[in-house]
Amino acid sequence: MVITEIPITLPEDFITGCCPKFHPGQWEEKIYDFSAYQFIKSHTNSLMYRPLNMTQVMTKVQADIQNAKAGFEDRFLILSQDVSAFRCEHFFLVNGTVPGYKPQQIKGKYFCKVYDGPLKDMSTWMKDLDEVLRLKGRALKEVFAYYTTCPECAKAYNHNYVVLLAEVDHNFEL
Repeated sequence: MVITEIPITLPEDFITGCCPKFHPGQWEEKIYDFSAYQFIKSHTNSLMYRPLNMTQVMTKVQADIQNAKAGFEDRFLILSQDVSAFRCEHFFLVNGTVPGYKPQQIKGKYFCKVYDGPLKDMSTWMKDLDEVLRLKGRALKEVFAYYTTCPECAKAYNHNYVVLLAEVDHNFEL
């Protein structure tokens, strides 16, 4: 079953006053289609896949979304994708126009796998995702990462959940 609604964040999930508490069961081994949603894109600089200006970019874009009153009150999603060892693109969910940003769409079906741990384990997680898809008869294609919390909130929640979303073909089933 393909899910077309991004999970709702409840008011009680905002424990830290920053990032909402993440519920992995809403994402683990689910297939999502974000075609009905609008995003805006920004990027960060990296050095061998390590972000250099993540905090500044995230803070600026979130402020731009808030100032434009273009954020969802009950949903939150930023999809990130390394396009090289020196650049990462980020797609922010919005429900309106944000001055200075061109609207973007993310089309297709994405199989989700949730991981928990330090970001240094990303290569292990990618290998695992590749193996999971291979066992389902599919090859790993385009992948997005959903970093569910900032580092401070990950410490507060005692979890650093990361959702990897792998594009799958239209006839992919669980």
